[in-house]
Amino acid sequence: MEHAQSSGPWFCPGCRRPATPTAYSKACAHCGDRLISKGYCPVCEDFLSLPAGDSCPKHQITLESHAPPGLTGRLADESSAWVEVGHYADSLACQPPRIRLEAEGIPTMIDGERMGDRSMYSVATGGVLLRVPENLADEARIILSQTWSATAAALDIEEDWPDDEEGEVPAREPDTHHFAPENVSPLASLAVLALGLALILAALTFLNWFKTN
Repeated sequence: MEHAQSSGPWFCPGCRRPATPTAYSKACAHCGDRLISKGYCPVCEDFLSLPAGDSCPKHQITLESHAPPGLTGRLADESSAWVEVGHYADSLACQPPRIRLEAEGIPTMIDGERMGDRSMYSVATGGVLLRVPENLADEARIILSQTWSATAAALDIEEDWPDDEEGEVPAREPDTHHFAPENVSPLASLAVLALGLALILAALTFLNWFKTN
């Protein structure tokens, strides 16, 4: 299976040495294996001696064939550093805040997403990290700190609650049919105790009669 080539640095998968293909040959000068391009890890911010499409051994994310292109507009001044804005037990718990940030136009990245999908790795690694570009970290933290109630108030959204005709939530009636030990009368307790003693005496009498005969 051949890997897609790119304009990034090249290496030999056989001897793991960096190399540069020529116009006449794309074979390693040391071992003769075909040269392939290195994959880029956006968390490591570097090309690794692994092909694009493989996973970064440290961050368990898919390596890309190219480094990120130059950004424009809002992200023009963004550095290549990604900083942590949240720590979650697993990748599933990380999805709601990630979706919320991306809806606000903030790119996100989950560090350790593959390992976080398995409980044994989640315990060993301490969960997953939600990362955003460094220059957008303050804005991301502000968005994540907002609660739904604060957002609803800011948007002038009225929360609907089930009210009765007078505008009050009806109180729950007590359950009078629920069994409780304190509801048992003393006479009933004595009757049960007497029945138990009578059964024990009858059993002892029968055993004594059985032994004598």
